[in-house]
Amino acid sequence: MEYEQCVLLSCFRHHLSVLALVLTGLGASMAHADEDLPVSSSLRSEVGDVTVEGANKTQSSTVRSFGQVGVGDEVDSEELEKVERRLLATGLFQDVRVSTEPMPDGRVRLVLRVKDKASWVVAPTVALSSANTGGGLLYAENNLGGRAKKFVVAAQVSTGESGLYMGFLDPILFGLPQLKFSLEGQLKSDRVDEYSMDASEDDPEVLRRTRFNSASLSAELGFILFERVRAAAKYRLSSIDAKTPDPKLPVTTPPFSTGPAMRDTSLRLMVGLDTRQTLHAVTEGLNLEASYEVSTPDVWSEFDYRKLGLLYRHGIRFFEENNLVLRGELILGTDLPFHQELVMGGNTLRGFQYRQFRGDSRLTFTAEYHFPLFKVKSLAFRGVAFSDTGAVAWKDVPEDGLLLDANGRVIRNYLRETITGQNPVTVAQGVGGGLRLYLNNVVLPLLGVDVAYAVNSGQVRFYLVAGVTPS
Repeated sequence: MEYEQCVLLSCFRHHLSVLALVLTGLGASMAHADEDLPVSSSLRSEVGDVTVEGANKTQSSTVRSFGQVGVGDEVDSEELEKVERRLLATGLFQDVRVSTEPMPDGRVRLVLRVKDKASWVVAPTVALSSANTGGGLLYAENNLGGRAKKFVVAAQVSTGESGLYMGFLDPILFGLPQLKFSLEGQLKSDRVDEYSMDASEDDPEVLRRTRFNSASLSAELGFILFERVRAAAKYRLSSIDAKTPDPKLPVTTPPFSTGPAMRDTSLRLMVGLDTRQTLHAVTEGLNLEASYEVSTPDVWSEFDYRKLGLLYRHGIRFFEENNLVLRGELILGTDLPFHQELVMGGNTLRGFQYRQFRGDSRLTFTAEYHFPLFKVKSLAFRGVAFSDTGAVAWKDVPEDGLLLDANGRVIRNYLRETITGQNPVTVAQGVGGGLRLYLNNVVLPLLGVDVAYAVNSGQVRFYLVAGVTPS
């Protein structure tokens, strides 16, 4: 039986929109969207004015931008409900009321009544596991300047991953809900362990341990069309420096050249459909995405690799407060260097060691069922039952086990123990349950604990969950 921790910097290294979802959407759990809307009429009426009431920190112009209804638009009861849901889904407000008032000229005044949440959080982090021991601190501001801009800085010192992360997100660039911009920076020292690919081992042996130091900066511009279709372009610039493997472990041959640091840049393009909204800690809607990431000299990289991804996420509400959340993802990589390989285990496949499995192709599926337990004033406790399933494989490995760049440097020295065996595809599954905690008046990351059983090995592991989950 082991005790694991969701590694902070690993959770945050994904694009900042995921972080924003955690900081904002999950916080909207206690808002009162299920009460009757105070609409004045079911007939469509022309809006002559839009007023904002009750906002202490959030700028009135920001509230109007998220409402997406202006002077000259026509509204009815259905449209008012949409406006209310849009405002609740931002996670900025404890409570939202949308109504209309008649004006002397026959038009109506749209009234947006909101109650702000506390917008910032300071949270300690703790890592206690066989793969990572240490701790850190996180600060996040969800409503910078009252304009819904997000800022986060996190630091962690541990035996596995140590570093500093900073991120900024503007979800309504230039006041337009259709435009989103994010900027991320990270300094990280990462201890990477390689295991055999046998999922039935209850205590897998570390075959090789390598320290990677990296610095990265990335920017992403996103577009939203028709309130459903999303597209984004992300450019990432990073420096990778590999150290000599741990001499005390069985394999001491470097998996990656230990010469001067190498420049890894990439361009990632994404397009998808996204109808999801998170209200009352319940996520509803469908998300389908396709992405293509390329790293070549054409984008100023010293590497030459590609990734093609397909993502499926679906939230379904049951019995008002119950929630089934599904997530499936397929990623196919070509000529991936060691630091870009696809991994499973830990917070991505509960029940197994952190990053226990790796390959250049990966298929994962997670199903979670969330249900209410009880409330204590502003705290809401929810339970979750989950199943994590994953398959990872190598589809293209050189015969000599060496992947070289254009200059002849080794960017991957494969371990035969990890790429050979009776089963070319490693399939693993973990099942379990956990507890989630939500706070309605503070924009707080998800807190909780999971207990996972690894079906393949019979091992039981505990996980502290902070900020990001597979769903």
